[in-house]
Amino acid sequence: MSKPTTSAVASPAVVVPRTSSEMEGVRLADNVKDRLLEQARHGAGLLAVVFDGAERVWGWEGSALSLPVRSTSSGAELWLKLRSRPAAEPAPPYWSGVAAAERVMSGLGLRVRRPVLLAQETWKCGGWAYQVELMSRIAVRSFSPTRAAPEWVADLPAAWWTDLRAALNSIQKLPSAGLAAITWQETAARTLGAVDTAAWVASHGDTCWANLGAFGSTQAVLFDWDDFGRAPRFADAASLLLSSLDTPDVAARVTEHFYDQLNSPDGLYAQSVIAAHWRTRFKAGDHIDLEPALRAHMRTVEERLSLTRHHGGGSA
Repeated sequence: MSKPTTSAVASPAVVVPRTSSEMEGVRLADNVKDRLLEQARHGAGLLAVVFDGAERVWGWEGSALSLPVRSTSSGAELWLKLRSRPAAEPAPPYWSGVAAAERVMSGLGLRVRRPVLLAQETWKCGGWAYQVELMSRIAVRSFSPTRAAPEWVADLPAAWWTDLRAALNSIQKLPSAGLAAITWQETAARTLGAVDTAAWVASHGDTCWANLGAFGSTQAVLFDWDDFGRAPRFADAASLLLSSLDTPDVAARVTEHFYDQLNSPDGLYAQSVIAAHWRTRFKAGDHIDLEPALRAHMRTVEERLSLTRHHGGGSA
């Protein structure tokens, strides 16, 4: 597989995950861990890197393994992510998200501090398909091991919020021709009625506190670009707000810095799409602690959407 070129303008950075899988509630059998480690070593050999330290971040149900590595030629500190799926299943959309983000964003001089994809390889072994990605690394932490908002992020300086908004705005202005609609957002949107995904804009696709960090005190870091693709306008701001609703002070800060976007017709529609997805997660028993706050919030959103339509407004 051809290797993507490195962006000269993106930060040579990937946020180091905050916790181990055990702290995040992920429990994997030893044979699954052994299999992933063996294949990660194979992938490291293909990419001319070696494991660097003992940190291991295990994906849910054996879907992935991420860890720090070091180049055998230059000694550069890098980051490796291995994905795994049954070989008989088609590759899920998120296997191509990082490469799509690199292809679209490389060389544009955007105000987006993000991981840089350096190389990617795939192979099959023993009934499993694997994909390994090599990215650059920086020693900064994610704000949360999950989507939930820690209370202290409400105190992030205004400059950080300004930088995050500028980054999300930059992403939305990217050329979206050739980008696939984000699968889970398209599915959620279709539960609300007909949808024209061709009118959607480029989106990070999973903006929550697990995928945000700070470089210094003023620069926002966005990582985990697996879901990059087309989404409703302002979907990233909507995703951040809705995932923060059970931490009211944080939700208030998100609203403060994205008020005009979130309360526009497009922003209200984006919140409806993200909420439709969360409702399916609740039915599956996931993140049910968020459900009461989201239901209360969406009653207000739906009232505003109804008023917008009554007065002749529209949404994406």
